[in-house]
Amino acid sequence: MKKILLLMAALLFAGLLPAAAISRCPGCSFLVNSDTAECPKCLKLLHWPFVPERSRRGRVVVRTGIDAFIRHPHANNRSWRDNRNAGGDHTGEIGVWGGPTTLRYLLRFEVAEAFALAGVNLAEFDLKRVYLKITSDKNQGPAEMPVVIYPLTRPFQEGSDKFRTREKKHRGCDWYYSAQFLTWHSEGGDFDRDISCRGVIKGGGNVSYIEISEIFRACWQNMKQNRNWQDFGMIIMADPQKNIAPGFVTIFSLESRAHDQTVRSPELYFE
Repeated sequence: MKKILLLMAALLFAGLLPAAAISRCPGCSFLVNSDTAECPKCLKLLHWPFVPERSRRGRVVVRTGIDAFIRHPHANNRSWRDNRNAGGDHTGEIGVWGGPTTLRYLLRFEVAEAFALAGVNLAEFDLKRVYLKITSDKNQGPAEMPVVIYPLTRPFQEGSDKFRTREKKHRGCDWYYSAQFLTWHSEGGDFDRDISCRGVIKGGGNVSYIEISEIFRACWQNMKQNRNWQDFGMIIMADPQKNIAPGFVTIFSLESRAHDQTVRSPELYFE
């Protein structure tokens, strides 16, 4: 047995045996093989279990990335202590609760990786329109929630915590922190107020499409100037310019993936 192990080690060292590619889990930074479907540490799903069907036309569809729900302390539930990080939840809330924009959602898609997998040159892509698909969960919330979406100006750490638990595994963003030990410059997230997209998220288990072309046009313009892709993601919140009664819609996160071959997690469609 010892001789076999030594032989395998020698072959691996010589490059005759393929070494498994290693990457980090975006949820907890744990080292995993690139073909691992689920992180053994935080249980984050790393790959789709099947190839989903497209729900609308798009040259490139993006379904992977990182996300997290954050909320102002005025909107928390003391028994759950849910003002902490929530990067591991399958669902979360966007809306008005204890303030006009207290329930927010951070989302960053792996755009460059998706273009590479699709064989589409990112630098030469002629951007026409970009649509964000959001699916809501069935609950007793409002029929729809007007929202505004801004591009983030600094990265965030997803984390793996969940609302409605008293456990404290603070490894990601929340209302005050973009990552562990790193505060936002402005509480609730750092974003560019000069670029915004508005739309409506339908409640009651419905699917919504929001055009966010302007956010990604800014990314392409920046890439032409600096010759590198920079996208810190986006932040979604209730539209403060609308008169919205207290309430929220519950949406599915990237963690939810799919149910019975139906995609429930957010998707990005580039046309």
